[in-house]
Amino acid sequence: MKRFCKSIIATILVLAVIIIGLRIYTYNNTSSAAAIVDRFNPLVKTEVLYTKTTNKYDYKFPDAVSKIENFAYIQSCYTKNGDIRKLEYISFGKQLTPEKFLKITAKGQSVLDWEEVNEQQLPEKVLPLL
Repeated sequence: MKRFCKSIIATILVLAVIIIGLRIYTYNNTSSAAAIVDRFNPLVKTEVLYTKTTNKYDYKFPDAVSKIENFAYIQSCYTKNGDIRKLEYISFGKQLTPEKFLKITAKGQSVLDWEEVNEQQLPEKVLPLL
């Protein structure tokens, strides 16, 4: 019984180290693997980020089914407190209009949703950074 308890505790510790290590690895990592890991990592919280669009996308790729061009952007985004994060988001089917403000909902590197907002909807600490 004592050996069984030790193995359970060791397993829990190993899992905790893996989950914490993955959280550290994926922070500001814009790879697809980081987005997938963050989506399922229980330590990663959902947060709202803000950015300003540019006319430069990082790469484009065709949609697998409809062959429509999708545009991927890797940009610096800001939390409501003004903390900076690097994030990749995708515009499906069209290139974004430059100089627009985006409100992005993300769980770590996994973008859940984004929408265009006007300047009045930005937090006070974020506006001077954009």
